Amino acid sequence: MENSENQPTRNNDSLIEVKNRRDLLITIILTTGLFVGGTSSGMAIGYSAVLLPQLKLNSSAIPIDDHMGSWIASIITAAMPVGSVISAVIIDKIGRVITFKIQCVVVSIAWIIVASAQNYEFMLLGRFTAGVASGIGVVVGQVYFTEVCRPNIRGILSAGPFISYSIGILIVYALGAAMPWRLVAGLSTIPGIIAIIIFCVLPESHIWLVKQNRNEEAMKALTWFRANNAQSEIKQIISRFEHQKTEEKISYKILFVPQVLKPLCITIILNVLQTLSGVYIVVFYAVDIISGIGIEDLEISDMLVAVITALVRTLVTIIFCVLLVYMSRRSFALVSGVSGTVFALILGTCLYFNITNYFIQVCLVTYVAATVGLLLLPGIMLGELFPIKARGVAGGLSHTIYSLSTFGVAKAYPFFKEYLKMYGMFWLFSLSSFLLSLIAYLVLPETRNKTLLEIEDYFLEKNLFWMNRKHKTISKENVV
Repeated sequence: MENSENQPTRNNDSLIEVKNRRDLLITIILTTGLFVGGTSSGMAIGYSAVLLPQLKLNSSAIPIDDHMGSWIASIITAAMPVGSVISAVIIDKIGRVITFKIQCVVVSIAWIIVASAQNYEFMLLGRFTAGVASGIGVVVGQVYFTEVCRPNIRGILSAGPFISYSIGILIVYALGAAMPWRLVAGLSTIPGIIAIIIFCVLPESHIWLVKQNRNEEAMKALTWFRANNAQSEIKQIISRFEHQKTEEKISYKILFVPQVLKPLCITIILNVLQTLSGVYIVVFYAVDIISGIGIEDLEISDMLVAVITALVRTLVTIIFCVLLVYMSRRSFALVSGVSGTVFALILGTCLYFNITNYFIQVCLVTYVAATVGLLLLPGIMLGELFPIKARGVAGGLSHTIYSLSTFGVAKAYPFFKEYLKMYGMFWLFSLSSFLLSLIAYLVLPETRNKTLLEIEDYFLEKNLFWMNRKHKTISKENVV
């Protein structure tokens, strides 16, 4: 009798163990696809830091000056809006998975163009193509993985592209320290090819399938991602879309409804301030900045210091993404913003007083670590703040403006270096980080452990400042 009574318990334990193993396997597959897909884009972002010093050598096959170098570094961000627009158009038409496959093919083609470039114009074409691919990948990556993953790991996967970018930057810095730029470009095609293979296994987003009235396929897809509660979650999503059937076709007018306009404004303002905080300038011009602040006088290879900064960025990014599971989004943004403010101010002050010893090397590495959270912030906001119906359009527009601001700041680096000097540039970074912290404190909502529908409901209320927020739950009839 005792054995028979214990049998159901043992069976239940076995089922839970199998379920946990299955969930772990699916999470690993999702994470691998996300990381590998973004690594190639990360390598493209960091590539200019190792490419420009080699092209400026007297023996270079493609000789350049500072002005030409600034175009090579920044054109990738100028091209990202093109990719964002393409993504905004096709992501809701052909699906998330197919869009991701297209992105992987385009980024591989971009690397082939760069590796085979024989002149400056062809090099710019390759960098522009890489920017288009990155623009597509950022939007579709955030949308897809936010839709399919569980809320409790959404923070990690929302920040996943930026982990992969950091890993990509580290890889390309390390390769560039030991190899010629053509070989580095050729090896950089590998992550995109691997990502295509992984996305042949992953199913389409169940949310996109519901939007296409393919409810049975949506049920199968969601069951693949998480077997339990799939039916109830699909019913909830279908119920929400039922209220949209009589509405007109999605257009850019949707950007002006409260639950889209408010998060869009928050995202744009914080993204622009993030670019002005200098996080990407340090990535694009790492070796030049290291040379400019005097580290090269310490008998340490400037390329080695660049690799160290990339390694620190990668490790801190991974740590921050783990903290996202336990740390509120608002606290995360505030800690990162305040840290960036303090360490950029210290670094600028050290440069002003011409302190060029090992302390300034520590300051630079600490600044890179402190601003990692600012690198993650745009991805988190893009994945969590926008409502389901407008995610493609709003996400594409948001990333377009973000890319243009990044391009402007990256292209202005020679101007900053000449007129603001290095110390003034880092003081500008400090001021921007402070303003970002202030605005995040006032208006950025908390989204940790909130469903996407709950976040949408928050913006339906007349909420402007987070501290004065209303808690009323919105009825389903009022959704977009």
